[in-house]
Amino acid sequence: MRRLSFTLLSNILVAIDGSENSDNALNFALDLAEKFSSVLTILNVSEVLALSTVPQESTNYSVSNMSIFAKDLRKIQEDILNKAASHSKTIKPELLVSIILREGDPALEIVKVAKEGGFDAIIVGHKGSGGLSERFLGSVSEKVAHLAPCTVVIIK
Repeated sequence: MRRLSFTLLSNILVAIDGSENSDNALNFALDLAEKFSSVLTILNVSEVLALSTVPQESTNYSVSNMSIFAKDLRKIQEDILNKAASHSKTIKPELLVSIILREGDPALEIVKVAKEGGFDAIIVGHKGSGGLSERFLGSVSEKVAHLAPCTVVIIK
């Protein structure tokens, strides 16, 4: 039987959304990155782009209201990402940590970033702050596990 070697975990991606489970995923990723001297990238995916492409006639929002909403939502996502980065620097100041903010479908963007960055592992929370899209399309963590090009660790 072949044993899995964790020395290959030099580049770790953790996806966060501000939920308690994503906070747990971040803390797990920080510990794992420290243990294996890995580089850690924190990713937050905003669904702003997906929301802003909803046809005008299917909503009660004007274009200007949608624009304001999109800016407000992006600010919230930036705050979540910056809070995670600050937490990381406080808890594990010796780690090399970078941050990425993307827009679009969370699962697809997480997988895309993992492929583009050649990540060895993706850490995600079991359930996040997903809304209607998560109910209709399945959980983000489940999609990531099926589509990812690397190891996926799902944290409860």
